[in-house]
Amino acid sequence: MQINLYSERLKLRHLQSKDWEHFLRLHRDKGINQHIRSIESESEIVAKFEQRKAIWQFGSGDWLSLVIERIDTNEFVGLIGFRCDDAELRRAEVGYLVAPEQQGLGFASESLQALTDWGALQFSMHKYIGICAQENTASRKVLEKVGFILEGTLRQNSCIDGIWSDDCCMGLLTAQRE
Repeated sequence: MQINLYSERLKLRHLQSKDWEHFLRLHRDKGINQHIRSIESESEIVAKFEQRKAIWQFGSGDWLSLVIERIDTNEFVGLIGFRCDDAELRRAEVGYLVAPEQQGLGFASESLQALTDWGALQFSMHKYIGICAQENTASRKVLEKVGFILEGTLRQNSCIDGIWSDDCCMGLLTAQRE
C-alpha cells in the first residue's frame, strides 16, 4: 500500500532509501532521543530503517513510518507513524520524531492529525495510544492538541541510559472526534 497524505502545510509519504541520512540523524540525536530511548548502534538503526521502509501491512505489528515534508519547500521535517498493536480491537500506538530545526512550528500536531484521521477512515481505528516520558511536556502538548487525553501514568516504565522515568499513557478514541 503506497501512502501519500496531505495537510495544509505538509506531505506525509513512505520512507524510502533516499531518506537514510535523515533517519540516521534523528535516531542518533541525543536531544531528540533523551525521553525516548538510549542511542542505538548504527547496525540497529540500519535494521530498523530496512524494516520500516519495507512494504507495510496493517495487522503486522510493524511500524508504518512516514516522512514528513513541507509542501512549499519539500524540506524534511521528521518522521511519523503508527503500529497496530491489536487489529481486532483496532488499536494503534503513534509516534513521531521532528528535526530540531523544525520543532515548535506545529508540524508534529498537524501531521499527527492527518495520520490519525487517515487511519480512522482507512482502517476504522477505534483508539490511538501515545506514550511519552512525563518530563517530555512538548510531546504531551502535541498529543493533547490533537485530542489525546491522559489515561494514566506508567511508573518507572522506561529506562534510558540507566535512568528510570515515568511515562504518560495518552489515548484518543476516534469516536470522540465525531
